[in-house]
Amino acid sequence: MSEPADIFVPAKPYDDAKQKGRFGRFSLEGYRKQWPRVGGVLAMALGGATALAAGRMSKPQTLSAVNFGALLVHQYEEYQDPGWFPGQFNHGLFHSDSPRNYVLNTNSALCVNTAFAYPYYIAPILFPKVRWLGLSPVLFGMMQAVGHGAIFPRLAGDKYSPGFLASALLHVPIGITYIKAVQADRRLARAEWAAAIVYTVIFAAVGVAGPNVVMRDKNSPYAFTAAQMGHHDTQDPAGDTEEA
Repeated sequence: MSEPADIFVPAKPYDDAKQKGRFGRFSLEGYRKQWPRVGGVLAMALGGATALAAGRMSKPQTLSAVNFGALLVHQYEEYQDPGWFPGQFNHGLFHSDSPRNYVLNTNSALCVNTAFAYPYYIAPILFPKVRWLGLSPVLFGMMQAVGHGAIFPRLAGDKYSPGFLASALLHVPIGITYIKAVQADRRLARAEWAAAIVYTVIFAAVGVAGPNVVMRDKNSPYAFTAAQMGHHDTQDPAGDTEEA
């Protein structure tokens, strides 16, 4: 396989007047391939920033920031190392005959995991007093542990699902601690629990299922790599090409 593309690609030669003085341009194609690695770097920056700002943040707000970092680690495990969740999802769960790009493809994966997931996890950091806004992501994270720990492996016929370790070791303890922290001041009201549950369902429907339905395409050029398929790959290795 060829080496993964850089996020920033070289600019055209300096004889192109429009490119003169520029070292490069942002490449959506590169980001589409490298966003899990970018997320890993973001997780490190988030950890450092949270440590520096912890004294000025409430405990629930700090835990919301840590939960966002857990999401980035979770995504890295799913798509990078071991990274074969796309294969498990497409072939193991949906029995796709073209799992490289259907049902999930690299474009819809980017949309779900960044455009929708990032704001969902960042919102409670910015608005910590809206308690149901922070409760929803921790509930979703703990649900991930159930999904990756029991449901996905069973349905796909696997012993493991990439994403389980991050869910079990990060999302679950963070979620439990967050719930205890917000209730230390005042117990969560039924209305707050209800709002959090409804918000979680809406996010799952609109932010997770939605892009997969709208952007699914058996002819999509946005294909995953053999490594992201793992043992679920159905393509002849001899015909393997770089993902679009």
